[in-house]
Amino acid sequence: MRIAFFYLFLVLFLAGCGNFSPRLQNRIDNKDGKIDEIKNNQNGIMLEIGKLRQQAEIQNSQLNEVQQGFLNLNAAGVRNENKGIQILQGDGALIMVFSIIALGMFLLYYKNKSDKNEKIANILAGEVMLANDPAINDNILRSARFTPLEKPIFEIMKKNLPKRK
Repeated sequence: MRIAFFYLFLVLFLAGCGNFSPRLQNRIDNKDGKIDEIKNNQNGIMLEIGKLRQQAEIQNSQLNEVQQGFLNLNAAGVRNENKGIQILQGDGALIMVFSIIALGMFLLYYKNKSDKNEKIANILAGEVMLANDPAINDNILRSARFTPLEKPIFEIMKKNLPKRK
């Protein structure tokens, strides 16, 4: 009984699976040399692909040469040879240049601010001295006494004294 089921299983499920390799099934009809024509076309296409690959490699090498030319890696006159004294070279020099620029901007800002404050101080001193009130003048000089600003305040007040006619 088991053998009968086994044969039934083989007949139902494995029939037609005897030829697993499609290469063994030659269903191509080679009439009028069609297979040779297909092989010729295939060889022609392979030659064209080879030519395109060769052109792509040439263009790739030319592109690499152009890129290296932009970077001056292959330039005959410009190579990484040390000629003379090179001061600003590398990342440290780049950081130094940018820090000098930033420092210069800060100095320019504070210089403009100090010039503006000096003009304001001269205008105020001129108006105070035009009022010619001895009490205000004494209070200003007394406030500035024993400070580092005593001499500059006195000079501004002296410079803005009204002219006597």
